[in-house]
Amino acid sequence: MPLADLMDDVPTILENWPTRPTLHRRDPDALAALWSLDEANALVDAECLPARNVVLLKDGKLLARHTYIDADGDMPRPGAVRSHLDHGGTLSVRQLHTLKPSLARLRNEIQAETGCPVHVNAYMTPPGAQGLKYHYDPYVTLIVQLAGHKTWPLHPPFVENPTTEHGNFLERGFTAAERHYLANTPPEQAFTLEPGDVFWLPRGFVHSPYTEGDETSLHLTFALKERTFHWLAEEMTRDLLARALADPALRAEIPPARLLASPAEAIRWTREYLLGALLLEEPARMAELARRAASRVAG
Repeated sequence: MPLADLMDDVPTILENWPTRPTLHRRDPDALAALWSLDEANALVDAECLPARNVVLLKDGKLLARHTYIDADGDMPRPGAVRSHLDHGGTLSVRQLHTLKPSLARLRNEIQAETGCPVHVNAYMTPPGAQGLKYHYDPYVTLIVQLAGHKTWPLHPPFVENPTTEHGNFLERGFTAAERHYLANTPPEQAFTLEPGDVFWLPRGFVHSPYTEGDETSLHLTFALKERTFHWLAEEMTRDLLARALADPALRAEIPPARLLASPAEAIRWTREYLLGALLLEEPARMAELARRAASRVAG
């Protein structure tokens, strides 16, 4: 069980998915093989990080890519990432599993164990600095602290069960009332992570992490994009409609007047067809469909 290397009581977690922030403690030496400051610095100084994997952050803002990516768009400009770090900026290495084979294997194992698509990012933040400010994510994040200390102030979710498709912070942002609340209300919780800490942060919790102390902070985030009932409904109806093409009645044309001027009858017929088709589905077949679909995660 790959998650057991990171978390306690994994069978219970898989059965009762946690919806509250939870801190797990591991031996820092056991996590050191995941990634290290030496590896991160070696990639930065050897100019080995492809542009597609690099995002630079500072004080809650993403730097415009044209300010640090070369003219070809393939690599950061020489010295740009190191200069950013030296001036208190945060380096985010996106999709780190595409650069390190051992993380790719671990990511694939976690996907197989959970049925959730997973990506792995890294964040390197100098002492006394902050990359992202208050925001929230549309997926659960497993944060693995590898070096230094980082404090995570938390507020309860403003959006219940956000997803990439609904309530996504990148599209929604905060309302004026939410911004006022964050500016005037102390965080409900705050966790300071040290090397060896693994932090389960459910989707929607509003957070604003910053480096604590005089050491550079390095952590990994394993983003687990949870399967939802909406996802399951999409999978079921997609399969049903694909098979329904074999029925000539569903392939029959709808006369334009019936669709444009008076569509009620066509809608009624189609609704009854779909309801009937769903009711006729064998539960065992739908269960197998769900299992297969949850196993089809991004490679």
